[in-house]
Amino acid sequence: MCIKDLLEKHTLKCLAGGFIVGVLAVGAGMGFLHASGTKTFCGQCHSMKHEAATFAMSSHREQDCVECHLPHDNTAHYLFEKGRTGIVDMYHEIMRDYPERIKLDASARKMVSENCLRCHEATMSYVNTAPGGTQDDCLKCHSRIAHGSNHLEGGIKVE
Repeated sequence: MCIKDLLEKHTLKCLAGGFIVGVLAVGAGMGFLHASGTKTFCGQCHSMKHEAATFAMSSHREQDCVECHLPHDNTAHYLFEKGRTGIVDMYHEIMRDYPERIKLDASARKMVSENCLRCHEATMSYVNTAPGGTQDDCLKCHSRIAHGSNHLEGGIKVE
């Protein structure tokens, strides 16, 4: 019996099986996508030990890393950046060439500030900046909120 005969004879079973496999694959992918953005997952890398330890003591400790460090403007951009940053992080972890204190580049600072504004939009309506100032660089004044300034400090407590 050839595959064509088998498919013709069992079309409904083949479609149902394919559907089930597809649902399981999508479910597993979504589960991994969620798990790979948690602070537990991100903090497992040797390079992120300091960031994980200080974040665990911060006022934002209930959030996952992706809330601040990935864009939330649309799903395609989120998935692209998650993949890109994951590959970059894995490369540097394998090469063991991360600096002792990881610093955000200009693009990452912009993304983090956009996420601050996304979560704290209501608060920002009450914030006045100095003449000529701007509200789009939250890290200019609040850089130590989530990760502190040293190993013993988990950032500014605002609770």
